[in-house]
Amino acid sequence: MSIIEKSIILKVNKEIAFSYFVEHELITKWLCSDAIINPVTEGAYELFWDLEDRNHNSTIGCRIQSIDQPNHLSFDWKGPIQFESFMNEVDPLTQVVVVFSESEEGTKVTLLHSGWQRSDNWKEAKDYFNHAWFGAFQVLKELIDKSY
Repeated sequence: MSIIEKSIILKVNKEIAFSYFVEHELITKWLCSDAIINPVTEGAYELFWDLEDRNHNSTIGCRIQSIDQPNHLSFDWKGPIQFESFMNEVDPLTQVVVVFSESEEGTKVTLLHSGWQRSDNWKEAKDYFNHAWFGAFQVLKELIDKSY
């Protein structure tokens, strides 16, 4: 199975690291423009990048599949407008799992993004998210380094 895997060390404890994935005022500082997150199993995990068109370039309709605060979070994921014709209509959607584990420097955050199919358009979407998650994690690390 094809999986994107990204890890980062954040110089905060697991509770703080986890909060950057579920609290509106924190996730909107590093990942999206707006968010509707209900941090319970089957709760909303909707992130928005274009506030003028919330139905596109968003994860509208996505749900948390499992949550064990501050250790683990998994949720559905959708693609941006250029991939929505195939990525946002598939059942099941791609899945993101985020695991938070203690490390000597703080918290290791490991993200796994799975559910990628094998066609060329899916490969392009996977490549896009491989870069997008890398960039997002760099923004998160810089934000936390400046804040703590």
